[in-house]
Amino acid sequence: MTTLAEAVRDDEAAKIERLEGAMLQHEQVECPVEHIFGPGLYIRQGVIPAGTLVVGHRHKNAHTNILLRGVMVLATEDGVRRIEAPMVWIAPPGRKVFLVLEDILLQNLYPTDLTDPDAIEEAFIEKSETWQAHDEEVRARLLSGIAQTMELAASCG
Repeated sequence: MTTLAEAVRDDEAAKIERLEGAMLQHEQVECPVEHIFGPGLYIRQGVIPAGTLVVGHRHKNAHTNILLRGVMVLATEDGVRRIEAPMVWIAPPGRKVFLVLEDILLQNLYPTDLTDPDAIEEAFIEKSETWQAHDEEVRARLLSGIAQTMELAASCG
């Protein structure tokens, strides 16, 4: 039986991607994100409700995390541990998987002068093939819905 910590290791990346694929088949939880910029620093701050299982994108580099509120169980290639706010830690490169036990307010900090969140994502994370395929499918459905709405509006006018 594979433990959660073992599944996070690079040699078990396929298991995480399968987990991600299974999770993407279900309705996604709304997790508001705020982008905060300072001199040479980008902070991505998110609120994640209790009961949410999160499979993060692969980070290219180690980065600082600050848990300002709540409790979570975090799995990285370093192992599984319970984290209670307030807590600051350095996450290693790779993917994080965590279960939120109490609503959390979490910050990821990145040293950068970039101010475009899309450019920052490109610089610091890699999205899995599973995520990219899901994202393309969602975008295609949205565009199709917009086109249908425009056709309907044109036929009514």
